[in-house]
Amino acid sequence: MKLWERITRGMEAGFEAALVSVHKLTEKAGESIELTRLRREKARCENMLTRLLAELGSITYEKISKERLNDISAQLGAQEKIMEIAENEAIIIKIDKSIGKELESQPEEIQKDDDKESVEKE
Repeated sequence: MKLWERITRGMEAGFEAALVSVHKLTEKAGESIELTRLRREKARCENMLTRLLAELGSITYEKISKERLNDISAQLGAQEKIMEIAENEAIIIKIDKSIGKELESQPEEIQKDDDKESVEKE
């Protein structure tokens, strides 16, 4: 799963929960409909802004890491973050390989159950 997909999935879940919470809290407090509408619109705009910033960050990261643009990452002061992301991606790849090896060594029935669980989670 790509970095952007993981970021998007997490952000969407978080912002949906936030929107529901804002809606419920404002209704329970008895605030006016207009105030509620404005808060929802603000939350929607903040959600969109966060998505766009995450997408920009993902595009920037992909470009810098693929083309090894160390001078640009140094100018941006982002070398540490880029290294952290790369290290975490390497860990995820290593874990995925370990999971694959574990699944290969398990009986077929357990593999089928694990496949069902992973499909259900997605």
